[in-house]
Amino acid sequence: MSDLEWAEREKRLTRIRRLSAFMKWTVTVILVLMVLLGGLILVEIAMPNDLLISPDETIDIADIERRIDEIPYVQRMGVAVLICIAITLLALSVWNIRQVFKRFQMMEFFSPKTLANVISIGVWLIVFAIFDLISDPIGSIILTYDLPPGERSLEISLDGAEIFCLILGALMLLFGWILREAALIADENRQFV
Repeated sequence: MSDLEWAEREKRLTRIRRLSAFMKWTVTVILVLMVLLGGLILVEIAMPNDLLISPDETIDIADIERRIDEIPYVQRMGVAVLICIAITLLALSVWNIRQVFKRFQMMEFFSPKTLANVISIGVWLIVFAIFDLISDPIGSIILTYDLPPGERSLEISLDGAEIFCLILGALMLLFGWILREAALIADENRQFV
């Protein structure tokens, strides 16, 4: 490798380290804010107190909208559990994204931990997409359970978020599997020489 090629490679690696470090901390801040905001929303749903959400605000699930103060406490807690599960699934995916940036910063492109994190991103995004699909019907039942029998509702909805997370999750899962195969081939080639 010539000095010019080595200098160009070093510039590329430095750029990768810097961007990875920046993104690691950016994703960390996003993760912390996501968890804090999620916690505040859960508290406000469980005990509306005009801090973030006034009691006359509404909760929307699928096409059902109800005022928070009209929903019995047990049902509000059921909605809070659904939100908590969704936040946890997204947080697990974001945590693995952070770990990938951390590993890239340390130049661990094909380490088993990096590849496991890439695969985990895909898995958690797919699990979130599936949960998001089933949470609307469950949430609509929880939200309307106290209403008279003719007014109870089961709503099913599909929007771009579920489709996007499902496709992105599958892409990350495949990307992780392909990188794992590439790492095995590179390791075999090193041993063969």
